[in-house]
Parts: sequence; C-alpha cells; structure tokens
Amino acid sequence: MSRNINNNLAPFAIVLVLGLTACASSSKQETAQPNATESSIVGNIPAAHPLAKVKISMSQNHVHEILGQPTDSKNYQTGKAFIPFYFGSDMMRLEELYKGIGRITFTGVGIGGVNFKVFRIIYDPAETGFADK
Repeated sequence: MSRNINNNLAPFAIVLVLGLTACASSSKQETAQPNATESSIVGNIPAAHPLAKVKISMSQNHVHEILGQPTDSKNYQTGKAFIPFYFGSDMMRLEELYKGIGRITFTGVGIGGVNFKVFRIIYDPAETGFADK
C-alpha cells in the first residue's frame, strides 16, 4: 500500500519541482528589466529651473506651491489596487502635465482620502500640457 502512495506522489513532486524552477527563472527575468515601481527623475533639469525644486516624496500641495496648477492631469489605478489586503501607498497614480515644463507623477491611496506624493519627475520642455485622451 505505501509503495502505491509513493508512486502516485512522484508525478506531483515532478510538477512541483518544475513549477518552482519556472518561478525562479521568471523572477530573474523580472529583476533584469527596469522596475516600474521605482521613483525616478527623467531628463537633465537645469539648476535654475523651477522643476529642480521639486523632490521625490514631496506633497502635491508643495508642488503646486512651486509650479502652480497644472495645465492638465490624468489619474489611474495601479495593479496593486486589486491585491487583496494591500494597504500600501501605491494604489493610485496622478500625472500632472505642465506645458513647456514636463510631468509630475504622484502616487497615493484613494481609499479614505488621497495623500499624493511625488513619484516621478519628467523634465520635457516640449511638453504640450495636455493628456492623451
């Protein structure tokens, strides 16, 4: 009887080992690619430019104090919003566009009020200032 149980478990063990091997190799591929969840500053911002005063993790109100109101904006949910029991601060993104300056991307939580912080700064003097709709 125990020999039958061991023979029946062998295919499951093989599938488990193959699955773990596939997971390990796919995670190596993911880390080799640029990580979309990392904060960044794109472009060479001149030191005297107002955008140079904006820093990662700065509040939305502080950015508005420096740059004024944006020309346009768009918002979207990240994939983390659909993870059960995810309570992190990266559920929503807000991208504000400033004509002739660039874009500021904020990250925040949309549940129970929004507290957006600067996530990405993109310097682009050719920015049109309008979201692609």
